[in-house]
Amino acid sequence: MHSDSYFMIFLLVIVALLILVVFLRNSLQKAQREKRRQAVISQTLVTAQEQNELFDLKFLNTDDNMPGLAGTLIDVRADTLRMEVLRLLPDLTNAHVDVYFHVVQPAGSIFYKFRSRLREVHQKTDRSHVVLDAPSSLEVGQRRNFMRVRPPAAAVRAIGVWPLDMARPVPRTTRDVGRPQIFYKAGMQNRPVQIENISATGMALRFLMPDPQVPPVPAEKGFQLLCLLVYAVPEADGEKLITFWCTSQVLNIRTTKDNPPALVLGMEFTNWAVLEAGKTEIHWFHASPTRGVAPITQWVMQMDLEQRK
Repeated sequence: MHSDSYFMIFLLVIVALLILVVFLRNSLQKAQREKRRQAVISQTLVTAQEQNELFDLKFLNTDDNMPGLAGTLIDVRADTLRMEVLRLLPDLTNAHVDVYFHVVQPAGSIFYKFRSRLREVHQKTDRSHVVLDAPSSLEVGQRRNFMRVRPPAAAVRAIGVWPLDMARPVPRTTRDVGRPQIFYKAGMQNRPVQIENISATGMALRFLMPDPQVPPVPAEKGFQLLCLLVYAVPEADGEKLITFWCTSQVLNIRTTKDNPPALVLGMEFTNWAVLEAGKTEIHWFHASPTRGVAPITQWVMQMDLEQRK
């Protein structure tokens, strides 16, 4: 073979080796970038879990008009996430969801969104565990505004309101709670108090005010009220009653010129608890204005869906 032929073969081998080296280097760099990106995603989810953030799940293309849910993240793995939702779910395996959450960073809150698929649904006593595909990417988005709805009268079974003495600790059992200053129970002809509207972070209560000069409860900004709400949520085989306790801070005050006039207090949840059936202990959780309150979030989403039909 001519020497020129050997030289050409040598050059081709060198070029092929260079191409192979470049390909392998690019592949290695791509794998390293992907590994770093997945590590950032995983750390973001772990941070949200450590901060006890709520994850809003919006179901896509479900045949039964499944309402949105709020869940807490309890396990983060390389390929799956496990969440707990305070509701018994039907078999929604392979359903697709958009998931919204946010993380508090030193520079402020960052809001994220990702799309996922439900791999498994496990029913517990009064809640469900869902296993989702871990996200391959996170979309940075804007904060979701908490919707406000007015509950249908039939859904609200009882309301109790007590002025809260800030010099004393919040009650730890129902035995520590005396007679409410204002009380409503389904079936009463007069409704001395009703829910004007409610969202994941607070509510407005409307109080009848027979004497315009005498507010039925202290009407002062910053004042704290202890409130009890008993409301019904639909279930597959009927309904379930939720006994919800909260402490709330008054943010705004207005009166109406109805006959009789009414006092409307806009309040923000500061602490909350759901009383288990047959129990007397009240286990309080702090209510963050950026996260919302899980059981109320789910109730509001359900009502919003029904009202849009």
